[in-house]
Amino acid sequence: MERERDNSGQYVEQVTLDAVLHIFEGADVPVLTASEVADDLDCSRPAAYNKLEKLVEQKELQKKKVGARAVVYIRLNE
Repeated sequence: MERERDNSGQYVEQVTLDAVLHIFEGADVPVLTASEVADDLDCSRPAAYNKLEKLVEQKELQKKKVGARAVVYIRLNE
């Protein structure tokens, strides 16, 4: 499947930061993994992970290590 491009030839962003935050707003508990976000947005786990990390940098989410290789993302302020 070919990705959509804008008028300048750049790829159109498939997963937006707002779309990721929207997943947290609809969640029963504001604690999610990258895999859960990827499943909800029907995107790859790396795409979801990159957006989640960007939201951590912007202080929209908090990241917490919960195992040897596992982390969760937490939405604290809504």
